[in-house]
Amino acid sequence: MKRWLRRPLGIGSVTPSSQALGRAMARTALAGLPADSIVVELGAGTGSITRALLAAGVPERSLVPVELDGELHAYLQRTFPSLRLLQGDAARLPDLLVAHNVAPVGAVVSGLPLLAMPGPVVEAIVTGVASVLPPGGALVQFTYGPKSPVPPELLRRLHLEPSRGRRIWTNLPPAVVWRFVRQR
Repeated sequence: MKRWLRRPLGIGSVTPSSQALGRAMARTALAGLPADSIVVELGAGTGSITRALLAAGVPERSLVPVELDGELHAYLQRTFPSLRLLQGDAARLPDLLVAHNVAPVGAVVSGLPLLAMPGPVVEAIVTGVASVLPPGGALVQFTYGPKSPVPPELLRRLHLEPSRGRRIWTNLPPAVVWRFVRQR
């Protein structure tokens, strides 16, 4: 709650993502994921999606959570000491991954509140994600809003094919999981 009050546009909800949302995100991320791919998680927060990805079978060596907030990053380090956790800005994802020798990325899972962020920041994040994904790689993003969290013109320009999942009513607030597959 204190982090949300300090940075309401940087924290999407005052409550952690539910187990049901975490399972839906993990299932969506693992669909079609090549065996030796790395899964990057943006906005790892308190680790609820991280836990779901590990429980779904993502090997620890293949999961790279990214968190900007220093206190949350420190919490994640204490909670998941065997993971390769990165502290940095998702808007600079390609540089962050290169600096830490993270490759090949097969999927990016995001808990970032894209609908609450300024357009240029969303564009930087999604453009960076698309640049690190191979054709067939996916961005998995949840949103509380009724429409895609990525603007249609950005999807077209980056050759990302959207698909909307079902609403997770047991999450507070209810959320929808979207999958954006890079076409080329």
